[in-house]
Amino acid sequence: MIGISIIATFWMLVTACFAGSPVLPSAVISPDACGDKAPVVTRGNLEQTSEADHVILARRINETESGIPDFPGDGLVDEIARVLGLIRAVSPEMAEVNARPRWEPGTLILGLEPSLFKAVTVGLPEEGTSGPFCTGHPEFDALNAAVGLRGVEILPFEYALAIVIRFHPREDVRSATISYHGIEGIIYAQPEFMLGDGSDIEVLWSDGKWYTVFRKAWGDCPSGCIFSELHFFVEHEGKVKRIDPERAEQIGEFAQLLAERGWMQRPEGQ
Repeated sequence: MIGISIIATFWMLVTACFAGSPVLPSAVISPDACGDKAPVVTRGNLEQTSEADHVILARRINETESGIPDFPGDGLVDEIARVLGLIRAVSPEMAEVNARPRWEPGTLILGLEPSLFKAVTVGLPEEGTSGPFCTGHPEFDALNAAVGLRGVEILPFEYALAIVIRFHPREDVRSATISYHGIEGIIYAQPEFMLGDGSDIEVLWSDGKWYTVFRKAWGDCPSGCIFSELHFFVEHEGKVKRIDPERAEQIGEFAQLLAERGWMQRPEGQ
């Protein structure tokens, strides 16, 4: 699986490092309240984290499928990187098509109650600068340390107290959502979903073979992409075969991928 265990690390930090720690008044919060566990964060809008295609696809498989064998080395990530490399060696134009994440990696939007929001605001460094971040709320501070918090942005919503947090991109966003949602003072926690549409890749492991679809999409993609082309490949024991679209639609594995994503050929000019 990709990433590290948030929940286990979180509870370890809570019990070992923050047990019995008082909640400090927000006006006098000091990084010392968290000891050497206070993460160094940047206040403001951080640049979005980009991820390689094979990392995105491996995470997608781990979230939705079972029965994937244990691959040697670094496992599934390396295996998908190998398959994509073989396909792009045969069809270099596929390098222009990239996997599209469902949400921004290492990013959550948190809605906060007034007391925690005030503690966050006071505990952060000045806008655009970095420094140790500690709120004096033990569980929240422990979880921030566990996920490798690196950035906090205060959202300018007058009637909704909310922040965007950015943490280690290899952390599992779904697990982080569950963990933050259980913290006192947090009203909601949700991923920052990717809006619009765009080119993408899907892969499926079946009976020792990798079935891969490259979807090249264009034309007003913020509203849903008007045009698209689908390219189909099967990899088996290091050999890649490109499959004609009409034939691919008759193959069960490809039919499954297309049905799950609702993909179809929509070439320009037709």
